[in-house]
Amino acid sequence: MVLFSSILNYLRQERKFRATSDLLHAMDDHRLADIGVRRDQIDMLVSEQRVQSRHQAKAEAENKRNSRTSGATLGGHGLSPQH
Repeated sequence: MVLFSSILNYLRQERKFRATSDLLHAMDDHRLADIGVRRDQIDMLVSEQRVQSRHQAKAEAENKRNSRTSGATLGGHGLSPQH
């Protein structure tokens, strides 16, 4: 089930990146200049966003995995020790 969910999330993200790329490519040069983007930068910007999104997802998964591990050591309640 987790694998299926991961694949769905990946496909949704890819659809968003393609839509962003298509939208930017459809803009005229004047509009692109208004938002500070040159036409030759579009693919690079979308690619950078894709990489950042994957890094963020990886960090979130790691945080989730770590929180489950630390919660298990305290009776599974996810409580942290009080000082």
